[in-house]
This record gives sequence, C-alpha cells and structure tokens, in this order.
Amino acid sequence: MEWWPEGWPDDNIIGLIVGVYATTLLAIMSPFLVWYLLSWLACLVVTPVAWLARSTLGRPSPVIAHWEENPWAEWSGSADGRQAADELVQRVAAEVAQFAAPRSLTAPRTELIELTTVRETPIVERIAARWRSRRTGPNS
Repeated sequence: MEWWPEGWPDDNIIGLIVGVYATTLLAIMSPFLVWYLLSWLACLVVTPVAWLARSTLGRPSPVIAHWEENPWAEWSGSADGRQAADELVQRVAAEVAQFAAPRSLTAPRTELIELTTVRETPIVERIAARWRSRRTGPNS
C-alpha cells in the first residue's frame, strides 16, 4: 500500500499483526501527542506575553538566592522592575561575599536551612514550607 511509509509489513500473519498493532498504537497515542504539542506551543507563546505584562504593569520581579549545596533553603525577595531587580541581585552578591548570607532578602524557614541534600526533603514538603511561609508572612 502506498500510504504506509515503507510499504506494508511483510505479507504474512506476523507482519499483519505488527502493522495493525502499530496503527492502533499510533491512533491511541496521537491525541496525547497533539495535546502535548499544543500545550508546549501555548507556553511558548504565553511566556513573552507574560514577561511584557509583568514589566509594563509594574509587577514586582522575584529575586531568589540559594546555595548549590542546599537548594531547599531559598532567600527570597522582590523588586519593582528589572533594573531594581538587577540592583538587588548586585547588592545580594556583595552581601554574600561580605557576610556569607544575603541580608536584603527574606530568610527561609529554619528547617529548610538545616537540610544539606535534596533527598532529605521531598518536593511536597518544600512546597508546603513555601506556602506556610507565604501565609504567615515574613515577620512571623
């Protein structure tokens, strides 16, 4: 048959079974592949729009710092605009060089600072700790 890429599989029962199986698998998987492709393209289109909206609407830019040895402990802050965020990053870099910790950013929760490896805390606990710290506020 002409529509099969390299002709229909061999003219025996095994070739027929493989051909039917491949066609069925393609028919089953194609909606998922199309969905994945469309969601990836949507993210690709929305990213520059979201960045422009954030910069033009004056939304604060997040600034996050963490050590490579302990990615769970994140010092976080925000700045109004990209230039202010760049200045905050420079200030935090100077603070880390001078004091070994960023003083301009909000410190993470104590239990996250004590962790040393990624395997010690599952991602769910890290997300829960972030939500707790946002809900209670930085002064708590």
